[in-house]
This record gives sequence, structure tokens and C-alpha cells, in this order.
Amino acid sequence: MAQERARRYLRLFLNDTPKLNRLIRKEESTDEKLDLAILLAIDDYKITPPPLGIVSVENFPSIWLLLYGATIQVLRSAGLLQARNELVYQAGNVSVRIYDKGPAYQSWIENFRQEYEEKKRTFKISLNIASAMGGGVQSEYANLMAYW
Repeated sequence: MAQERARRYLRLFLNDTPKLNRLIRKEESTDEKLDLAILLAIDDYKITPPPLGIVSVENFPSIWLLLYGATIQVLRSAGLLQARNELVYQAGNVSVRIYDKGPAYQSWIENFRQEYEEKKRTFKISLNIASAMGGGVQSEYANLMAYW
């Protein structure tokens, strides 16, 4: 159930629907590819220090990190396909390029990666600090909302 929901959210985030994919008129990424991207994003989170317990799609601590991490994996996969199949054909004054979006994918990957890595790092640091403090750092402002 959680895997299906994560896949659905990822597909929505990617705008990967037949209606929006006007040129191919179908979903670009299969469910299997999206599941792999989600699995890779979870594994990336797990292997990034500090280790903070067992994490799965069911208990992943941040939907934002999961979607961004999985998006990076989807873009990498699509970018590899573009690079592998790039073809430039020229006949006379006519030039045709097929699968020439590799540089665009690289640009998007880097854009997402920078923001993702920074947020992942600060998120894991804050979770690590909170767990070292016994579940959270309390402040004199913690109960401020009780007076509103």
C-alpha cells in the first residue's frame, strides 16, 4: 500500500501522465522503473551517514526527500537512455537529432541533486541531534501555542 502511494505521488510530481506527455501519449516511466527509483532513494538515505535506524517506504521520515531522491534516480535513468541512443542524422541541409536531451537531463539532475543533498544532510543532522537529546530538544517556547 505504501509503495503504491509513493509511486503515485512520484508519478504526480514528475507529471508523468498520458495527458501531459503530449508527444508520446503514454506514461514515460513504468511502475517498475518508479519502484526502482523509490528503492534507490531509500537506499541512498540509508547509506548516507549517520545511520538512523531501519528505514523503508512505510516509515520514510520525509516525503520531500523521498520524492526528490526518487526523481533524481528517474532522471538519471532517462538521461542514460538519452545518451545511449543519441543519433544525429544529416541529409543535405536537413539535420535530425533523436534522443538529444542528455544535456537537459544532466542539468535537471544537478539542479535536484544540490537541493536534495543539502536538505538530506541537514535533516539527518537534526534527527541525529534530536535522538541524542532523548527525543527532542526542548525550549522555553515549546508550550507557547498553549496560550493562544
